[in-house]
Amino acid sequence: MLEGRLAIVCSKTDPAGLNIKDKLLKLMGFRRLGEGVQGEDVYELEGVLLVTIARETIYAEDLEDFLRVRGVIFASRHAAESGIPAFLAHTPGNWTDEALYGGRPRSVCIAMPIRLAKVVRALDKLREEGGFSDWRCGLEVTHHGPYLEHTPAMFVELGSTQREWRNEKAAEVVAQAIAEALDVLEEGPVAVGFGGPHYAPQFSRAVLNEGLAISHIVPKYAFPYVSSRELRLAIERSVVRPSVALIDWKSLKSDERQMVIRVCDEEGLPLRKI
Repeated sequence: MLEGRLAIVCSKTDPAGLNIKDKLLKLMGFRRLGEGVQGEDVYELEGVLLVTIARETIYAEDLEDFLRVRGVIFASRHAAESGIPAFLAHTPGNWTDEALYGGRPRSVCIAMPIRLAKVVRALDKLREEGGFSDWRCGLEVTHHGPYLEHTPAMFVELGSTQREWRNEKAAEVVAQAIAEALDVLEEGPVAVGFGGPHYAPQFSRAVLNEGLAISHIVPKYAFPYVSSRELRLAIERSVVRPSVALIDWKSLKSDERQMVIRVCDEEGLPLRKI
Protein backbone atom coordinates (compact mmCIF):
# COMPACT_ATOMS: atom_id res chain seq x y z
CA MET A 1 0.00 0.00 0.00
CA LEU A 2 1.36 3.40 -1.03
CA GLU A 3 0.73 6.10 1.57
CA GLY A 4 1.06 9.87 1.48
CA ARG A 5 -0.86 13.07 2.02
CA LEU A 6 -1.78 13.60 -1.64
CA ALA A 7 -1.33 11.82 -4.96
CA ILE A 8 -1.05 13.21 -8.48
CA VAL A 9 -2.16 10.45 -10.83
CA CYS A 10 -1.82 10.19 -14.60
CA SER A 11 -2.23 7.38 -17.13
CA LYS A 12 0.48 6.01 -19.39
CA THR A 13 -2.17 5.88 -22.15
CA ASP A 14 -2.73 9.65 -21.94
CA PRO A 15 -0.32 11.95 -23.82
CA ALA A 16 -1.50 15.03 -21.94
CA GLY A 17 -1.13 13.34 -18.55
CA LEU A 18 2.38 12.16 -19.39
CA ASN A 19 3.27 15.63 -20.68
CA ILE A 20 2.08 17.20 -17.40
CA LYS A 21 3.95 14.54 -15.40
CA ASP A 22 7.16 15.34 -17.26
CA LYS A 23 6.77 19.04 -16.45
CA LEU A 24 6.09 18.27 -12.77
CA LEU A 25 9.28 16.22 -12.59
CA LYS A 26 11.24 19.12 -14.08
CA LEU A 27 9.51 21.76 -11.98
CA MET A 28 9.69 20.08 -8.59
CA GLY A 29 12.17 17.95 -6.67
CA PHE A 30 10.37 14.62 -6.82
CA ARG A 31 12.53 11.58 -5.98
CA ARG A 32 11.96 8.09 -7.32
CA LEU A 33 10.69 5.60 -4.74
CA GLY A 34 11.85 2.00 -4.69
CA GLU A 35 8.24 0.91 -4.95
CA GLY A 36 6.46 0.92 -8.32
CA VAL A 37 2.85 0.63 -9.46
CA GLN A 38 1.68 -1.41 -12.46
CA GLY A 39 5.23 -1.48 -13.83
CA GLU A 40 5.68 2.30 -13.57
CA ASP A 41 7.96 4.29 -11.27
CA VAL A 42 6.43 6.20 -8.35
CA TYR A 43 7.89 9.55 -7.25
CA GLU A 44 7.51 11.37 -3.94
CA LEU A 45 8.02 14.89 -2.59
CA GLU A 46 7.05 15.95 0.94
CA GLY A 47 4.25 13.41 1.18
CA VAL A 48 2.96 14.01 -2.36
CA LEU A 49 3.09 10.93 -4.59
CA LEU A 50 3.36 11.13 -8.38
CA VAL A 51 1.81 7.93 -9.71
CA THR A 52 1.39 6.59 -13.25
CA ILE A 53 -1.22 3.89 -13.84
CA ALA A 54 -1.78 1.52 -16.75
CA ARG A 55 -5.46 2.21 -17.41
CA GLU A 56 -7.27 5.43 -18.29
CA THR A 57 -7.76 7.64 -15.23
CA ILE A 58 -11.54 7.70 -15.65
CA TYR A 59 -11.58 3.93 -15.10
CA ALA A 60 -9.20 3.89 -12.10
CA GLU A 61 -11.76 2.24 -9.83
CA ASP A 62 -9.07 0.19 -8.06
CA LEU A 63 -7.00 3.15 -6.90
CA GLU A 64 -7.99 2.78 -3.25
CA ASP A 65 -6.74 -0.83 -3.31
CA PHE A 66 -3.12 0.33 -3.44
CA LEU A 67 -3.18 4.04 -2.58
CA ARG A 68 -3.98 5.62 0.78
CA VAL A 69 -3.90 9.44 0.63
CA ARG A 70 -6.06 12.37 1.69
CA GLY A 71 -6.76 13.44 -1.87
CA VAL A 72 -6.10 12.57 -5.52
CA ILE A 73 -5.43 15.06 -8.31
CA PHE A 74 -5.83 13.43 -11.72
CA ALA A 75 -3.71 15.10 -14.43
CA SER A 76 -5.51 14.31 -17.66
CA ARG A 77 -6.40 15.22 -21.22
CA HIS A 78 -9.71 16.81 -22.09
CA ALA A 79 -11.36 15.85 -25.36
CA ALA A 80 -14.11 17.86 -27.07
CA GLU A 81 -15.61 17.73 -30.54
CA SER A 82 -15.32 21.52 -30.71
CA GLY A 83 -11.52 21.21 -30.46
CA ILE A 84 -11.41 24.43 -28.41
CA PRO A 85 -8.09 24.69 -26.51
CA ALA A 86 -8.80 24.60 -22.79
CA PHE A 87 -7.53 24.45 -19.23
CA LEU A 88 -10.24 22.86 -17.09
CA ALA A 89 -10.85 21.35 -13.65
CA HIS A 90 -13.72 19.52 -11.99
CA THR A 91 -14.83 16.91 -9.46
CA PRO A 92 -15.57 13.42 -10.87
CA GLY A 93 -18.92 11.67 -10.57
CA ASN A 94 -22.11 10.61 -12.36
CA TRP A 95 -25.52 12.11 -11.52
CA THR A 96 -27.71 9.74 -13.53
CA ASP A 97 -28.07 6.05 -14.36
CA GLU A 98 -25.54 6.51 -17.15
CA ALA A 99 -21.88 5.81 -16.40
CA LEU A 100 -20.51 5.71 -19.94
CA TYR A 101 -17.10 7.09 -18.98
CA GLY A 102 -16.20 5.30 -15.77
CA GLY A 103 -17.45 5.56 -12.23
CA ARG A 104 -20.76 4.33 -10.86
CA PRO A 105 -24.30 5.45 -11.70
CA ARG A 106 -25.69 8.11 -9.36
CA SER A 107 -22.43 8.25 -7.39
CA VAL A 108 -19.97 11.12 -7.01
CA CYS A 109 -16.53 11.45 -5.47
CA ILE A 110 -15.82 13.57 -2.41
CA ALA A 111 -14.99 17.08 -3.64
CA MET A 112 -11.94 19.13 -2.65
CA PRO A 113 -13.47 22.57 -3.30
CA ILE A 114 -10.73 24.83 -1.89
CA ARG A 115 -8.01 22.98 -3.79
CA LEU A 116 -10.18 22.95 -6.93
CA ALA A 117 -10.69 26.71 -6.70
CA LYS A 118 -6.97 27.24 -6.17
CA VAL A 119 -6.22 25.29 -9.35
CA VAL A 120 -8.78 27.21 -11.42
CA ARG A 121 -7.42 30.57 -10.23
CA ALA A 122 -3.85 29.45 -10.90
CA LEU A 123 -4.77 28.22 -14.39
CA ASP A 124 -6.45 31.53 -15.15
CA LYS A 125 -3.44 33.54 -13.99
CA LEU A 126 -0.81 31.33 -15.63
CA ARG A 127 -2.59 31.11 -19.00
CA GLU A 128 -2.51 34.91 -19.23
CA GLU A 129 1.18 34.97 -18.34
CA GLY A 130 1.96 32.11 -20.73
CA GLY A 131 0.30 33.56 -23.81
CA PHE A 132 -2.84 31.38 -23.70
CA SER A 133 -5.33 34.16 -22.95
CA ASP A 134 -7.63 33.01 -25.77
CA TRP A 135 -7.93 29.48 -24.32
CA ARG A 136 -11.05 28.43 -22.43
CA CYS A 137 -10.39 28.25 -18.69
CA GLY A 138 -12.56 27.33 -15.72
CA LEU A 139 -14.72 24.69 -14.14
CA GLU A 140 -16.61 21.86 -15.71
CA VAL A 141 -19.60 20.31 -13.99
CA THR A 142 -19.21 17.09 -12.03
CA HIS A 143 -18.96 14.27 -14.58
CA HIS A 144 -17.30 10.91 -15.49
CA GLY A 145 -15.32 8.43 -13.39
CA PRO A 146 -13.63 7.04 -11.54
CA TYR A 147 -15.68 6.59 -8.40
CA LEU A 148 -13.64 6.63 -5.20
CA GLU A 149 -15.59 5.87 -2.05
CA HIS A 150 -13.32 7.36 0.60
CA THR A 151 -10.65 9.45 -1.15
CA PRO A 152 -11.45 13.02 -2.27
CA ALA A 153 -10.64 13.58 -5.95
CA MET A 154 -10.45 16.18 -8.70
CA PHE A 155 -9.36 16.39 -12.34
CA VAL A 156 -7.10 19.02 -13.91
CA GLU A 157 -7.29 18.75 -17.69
CA LEU A 158 -5.49 19.98 -20.80
CA GLY A 159 -7.61 20.06 -23.93
CA SER A 160 -8.91 19.48 -26.40
CA THR A 161 -6.90 17.80 -29.23
CA GLN A 162 -3.56 16.08 -29.80
CA ARG A 163 -1.99 19.45 -30.58
CA GLU A 164 -2.80 20.82 -27.12
CA TRP A 165 -2.10 17.53 -25.30
CA ARG A 166 1.48 17.61 -26.60
CA ASN A 167 2.00 21.35 -26.18
CA GLU A 168 4.99 21.73 -23.85
CA LYS A 169 4.18 25.26 -22.64
CA ALA A 170 0.53 24.41 -22.01
CA ALA A 171 1.56 21.37 -19.96
CA GLU A 172 3.82 23.67 -17.93
CA VAL A 173 0.79 25.83 -17.13
CA VAL A 174 -1.12 22.81 -15.81
CA ALA A 175 1.87 21.46 -13.88
CA GLN A 176 2.49 24.84 -12.23
CA ALA A 177 -1.21 25.20 -11.32
CA ILE A 178 -1.20 21.75 -9.72
CA ALA A 179 1.99 22.62 -7.83
CA GLU A 180 0.38 25.78 -6.46
CA ALA A 181 -2.60 23.78 -5.18
CA LEU A 182 -0.63 21.16 -3.26
CA ASP A 183 -0.38 23.18 -0.05
CA VAL A 184 -3.74 24.69 0.80
CA LEU A 185 -5.92 24.42 3.88
CA GLU A 186 -9.33 22.99 3.05
CA GLU A 187 -11.26 25.78 4.71
CA GLY A 188 -13.11 28.81 3.44
CA PRO A 189 -16.42 29.74 1.78
CA VAL A 190 -17.76 26.88 -0.34
CA ALA A 191 -20.81 26.72 -2.59
CA VAL A 192 -22.60 23.89 -4.37
CA GLY A 193 -23.96 24.60 -7.85
CA PHE A 194 -27.23 23.67 -9.53
CA GLY A 195 -28.08 24.19 -13.21
CA GLY A 196 -26.25 25.78 -16.10
CA PRO A 197 -24.33 24.30 -19.04
CA HIS A 198 -21.41 21.86 -19.00
CA TYR A 199 -18.62 24.45 -18.95
CA ALA A 200 -20.27 26.26 -16.04
CA PRO A 201 -19.46 29.91 -16.86
CA GLN A 202 -21.52 31.33 -13.99
CA PHE A 203 -19.83 29.09 -11.43
CA SER A 204 -16.37 29.73 -12.87
CA ARG A 205 -17.00 33.47 -12.46
CA ALA A 206 -17.97 32.90 -8.82
CA VAL A 207 -14.61 31.19 -8.26
CA LEU A 208 -12.55 33.74 -10.18
CA ASN A 209 -14.31 36.94 -9.10
CA GLU A 210 -16.04 36.29 -5.77
CA GLY A 211 -13.52 34.22 -3.82
CA LEU A 212 -15.92 31.29 -3.58
CA ALA A 213 -14.98 27.63 -4.01
CA ILE A 214 -17.36 25.17 -5.70
CA SER A 215 -17.66 21.55 -4.61
CA HIS A 216 -20.09 19.93 -7.05
CA ILE A 217 -22.18 21.22 -9.94
CA VAL A 218 -25.33 19.40 -11.05
CA PRO A 219 -25.83 20.66 -14.63
CA LYS A 220 -29.04 21.56 -16.39
CA TYR A 221 -28.83 18.49 -18.65
CA ALA A 222 -28.84 16.10 -15.66
CA PHE A 223 -31.94 17.58 -14.01
CA PRO A 224 -34.56 15.59 -15.96
CA TYR A 225 -33.01 12.43 -14.49
CA VAL A 226 -31.94 13.33 -10.94
CA SER A 227 -33.84 13.06 -7.68
CA SER A 228 -33.48 14.76 -4.32
CA ARG A 229 -31.03 11.98 -3.39
CA GLU A 230 -28.48 13.17 -5.95
CA LEU A 231 -28.93 16.80 -4.90
CA ARG A 232 -28.13 15.76 -1.33
CA LEU A 233 -25.03 13.92 -2.55
CA ALA A 234 -23.91 17.19 -4.17
CA ILE A 235 -24.16 18.88 -0.77
CA GLU A 236 -22.76 16.10 1.40
CA ARG A 237 -19.89 14.65 -0.69
CA SER A 238 -17.30 17.36 0.03
CA VAL A 239 -14.41 17.74 2.46
CA VAL A 240 -15.88 21.16 3.29
CA ARG A 241 -19.65 21.34 3.54
CA PRO A 242 -21.08 24.11 1.35
CA SER A 243 -22.41 27.15 3.19
CA VAL A 244 -24.51 28.34 0.25
CA ALA A 245 -26.15 26.89 -2.85
CA LEU A 246 -25.90 28.75 -6.15
CA ILE A 247 -28.64 28.11 -8.68
CA ASP A 248 -28.45 29.09 -12.35
CA TRP A 249 -32.10 30.08 -12.10
CA LYS A 250 -33.02 30.70 -15.73
CA SER A 251 -31.54 27.40 -16.89
CA LEU A 252 -33.92 25.23 -14.86
CA LYS A 253 -37.61 24.49 -15.20
CA SER A 254 -40.07 25.40 -12.46
CA ASP A 255 -40.35 21.88 -11.02
CA GLU A 256 -36.55 21.52 -11.06
CA ARG A 257 -36.15 24.79 -9.18
CA GLN A 258 -38.70 23.66 -6.63
CA MET A 259 -36.77 20.44 -6.00
CA VAL A 260 -33.59 22.45 -5.40
CA ILE A 261 -35.42 24.87 -3.08
CA ARG A 262 -36.96 22.00 -1.10
CA VAL A 263 -33.68 20.09 -0.67
CA CYS A 264 -31.72 23.21 0.29
CA ASP A 265 -34.41 24.15 2.80
CA GLU A 266 -34.30 20.66 4.33
CA GLU A 267 -30.49 20.83 4.47
CA GLY A 268 -30.52 24.30 6.03
CA LEU A 269 -28.59 25.70 3.07
CA PRO A 270 -29.18 29.30 1.90
CA LEU A 271 -29.94 29.57 -1.80
CA ARG A 272 -28.69 32.30 -4.12
CA LYS A 273 -29.80 32.88 -7.71
CA ILE A 274 -27.09 33.61 -10.27
